[in-house]
Amino acid sequence: MKRIKFLIPILVAAIVAFAFSQCKKNHDCTMHIECYYSNNGIDTGAVCPNAHIVVGKAEYADYARADGYTNIQGIFEHIFPYPALLDVVANKADTTWDEEGNIVDVKYYTGAAQVQVNDGETTSKTILMVQTY
Repeated sequence: MKRIKFLIPILVAAIVAFAFSQCKKNHDCTMHIECYYSNNGIDTGAVCPNAHIVVGKAEYADYARADGYTNIQGIFEHIFPYPALLDVVANKADTTWDEEGNIVDVKYYTGAAQVQVNDGETTSKTILMVQTY
């Protein structure tokens, strides 16, 4: 009987310690992409708003693909449920118009990178947008 009286508080303490020591880990893998214009692919220029971002390829699983546009600050963010090494391609067409609404010039910009997203972390990557034609 003394043994049971001695073991019950220890057992209760162990259960309480186990229950309160479990923490919920954040498994979200956040990708933060910043796009900048670049003259030579080395230096950064002005931010590149409204660039089309494509993450992943057609053969990737659905949860490892995303697409969207950079905001006015040239930033695109997406949250992935699992860690992965992802291909990222950014494209932008800058169109110049005259006063009458006619297209004067179109410049195309492209940039690419690979991004490793990890459990519970935000991974930032800068993409330099170089004029292609």
